[in-house]
Amino acid sequence: MSEADIKLRLIRLIDSQKGEILHELYELILSKLYHEKWEEEPLSAMEIGYKEMSEDKDREEEAFEWIEGTLHSDNL
Repeated sequence: MSEADIKLRLIRLIDSQKGEILHELYELILSKLYHEKWEEEPLSAMEIGYKEMSEDKDREEEAFEWIEGTLHSDNL
């Protein structure tokens, strides 16, 4: 089965669901995609990006170094 066939079949299966099963499928898909269970509204793409950045210690260090480097830039 091709990827296009799989996507079409999934969409049709999801479209045929209602109520609690549809909600459970939604949570299952999100948890599989984002590796966590959603309890409220899912994060936007921007929020996901910020969350991933905050979990990246190397980028966090670089950001703090950059911030500290600009703190006294107005004294130049």
